[in-house]
Amino acid sequence: MVLRGRVRRSRVVVAAGSALLIGFAGSVTATAARTPEQGVPPGFAEQELRWHPCPSDLIDHALAGDGYAAARSAVLPGLDCARIRTPLDWAHPADGREATFWISRLPGTGGASTPLLTSTGGSGAGTLLDPHSFSGGMPKLRESFDLIGFDARGTSTSSTAQSCDPAASGDPGLLATGPREGYDVLDFSAPSVARQLDDARRWTERCLAGAATTPDGGSTAPYVTYWQTVRDLDLVRQLLRADKWSYLGVSQGTALGRELARTFPERVDRWVLDSVVDPLKSPNEVLQERYLARQRAVEAEFAPWVATRGTVLGDIAERVLASITTLRADLAARPIRLPGGQAFTSNDLNPILFGVGNAANEAVLSKLLTIRAAVYGASSPASVQAVASMVSQFQLSPLIDRELGAVLSGGPRQGWWTAYNCNAAEWSHDTNAVLAEQQRAAEQAPLTYLGMGFSAVCAQWPFPGQADSRSEWDEVPGMLLITNERDAVTPAGGARALRDLVAGSRLVTVEGKAAHLVLPQRTPFGLPSGVPGTSSCATDVAVRYLTTGELPPKDQTCKPN
Repeated sequence: MVLRGRVRRSRVVVAAGSALLIGFAGSVTATAARTPEQGVPPGFAEQELRWHPCPSDLIDHALAGDGYAAARSAVLPGLDCARIRTPLDWAHPADGREATFWISRLPGTGGASTPLLTSTGGSGAGTLLDPHSFSGGMPKLRESFDLIGFDARGTSTSSTAQSCDPAASGDPGLLATGPREGYDVLDFSAPSVARQLDDARRWTERCLAGAATTPDGGSTAPYVTYWQTVRDLDLVRQLLRADKWSYLGVSQGTALGRELARTFPERVDRWVLDSVVDPLKSPNEVLQERYLARQRAVEAEFAPWVATRGTVLGDIAERVLASITTLRADLAARPIRLPGGQAFTSNDLNPILFGVGNAANEAVLSKLLTIRAAVYGASSPASVQAVASMVSQFQLSPLIDRELGAVLSGGPRQGWWTAYNCNAAEWSHDTNAVLAEQQRAAEQAPLTYLGMGFSAVCAQWPFPGQADSRSEWDEVPGMLLITNERDAVTPAGGARALRDLVAGSRLVTVEGKAAHLVLPQRTPFGLPSGVPGTSSCATDVAVRYLTTGELPPKDQTCKPN
């Protein structure tokens, strides 16, 4: 039975109260629990890949009501697409339940048919556009590979689509920062905590209500995991008739790539991971570390830089930090009212500062000065102008970014990102422990802490967490790992940890660079969301390894561009 159609309303409802949540989680354990791994049933292993030009899907997606996927089809020229059938649950692959997802292919130009699987990140789910993005940034790859992209299970074009209400679950940057008025995320008083937990409950309920259902009316949400996805992808490898294949993944795509290599080490050829998520930390630990890393970036890098710019924020780092802290307190007391009833609050300032190390310092400073003018300008012309600028920067631009991001991904991303996160192991379901942890994070990173977000949502997730892989690292062949030395999003320690786990790996570090992502990406038609790349030296090393199979003889340090 193939799960078909668009997202249907799930019968799953989040129960109020931890006892009911625990009981419900126990009820799904039998269906989602893992058994010893079984082979691929013939019905899946023998399916034929029916390639066709991706843009030809435009009308079909439109007729199915998939407006975002239809719009994306128009920017996929030169790519072929195919739909894959896969077991819904790889723990029981022969139980008759099926799911579908899409893959894309950019044929190589050198006569080679070796597949290179690509993933630009997000939750590691990837998009059909990835082959264009990577070949645009590194054209030589097409001389050696057919580049493969994928819309994994849980994405909008899959039969296991997960759909969340973005008004409750957050922004397109996947930072879990939905509308949060009426409380300050730094406030852990009883009323504030109650409001924040209530927001998390609504987020969870609406995500589960928007998940596609199985033929018997159950939710597909517990099957949207890396454990399931890496088996989907190995099925793709088999259907491509490749004994081995290669992988190029960045950011969160490195987490998927390392699990694919660890689960099927005998299928690994050339593996490149750029901006590596720490393999020794849980998703929650990574998130808490990121708050602190961003706070340190604000204090040690951004504030001293601002102090040299001659602005009203201050001429030394300490005064800059004091000015920003005061601005945040004043926003908490007097939010800025924007058209449409929206308010810009102290909670909205933190995501801007969280962007330090990822966004350009000039862009962050410009936003801070605009906000400051709106807060302190009373009804002066300068204040009116600042509010008008905020409408453009914080209402129109996010709307455009959200819609464009949904087009490039084939649909909104909050649904599969929530499912992949909350289905991961090691999220606490102890509310008191979550609150204590979050309060510590808020105290340590008051300018970059984003709120309870996934910690509170995943604490209420009714399905049991699942570890990605039970395999060891000793059979995984050496791979190429790349990092910016001062990356605040995926700190360089993650790449170093993985290098130590996988014997024979090589690490390329871009010296002194405080940015996220190293390798260049180019989207077609000059669309935004490309990545300029931080080091031609590191890019050359990656391309040389992928095209020749030769790892550098030792770790390398590259200069930034």
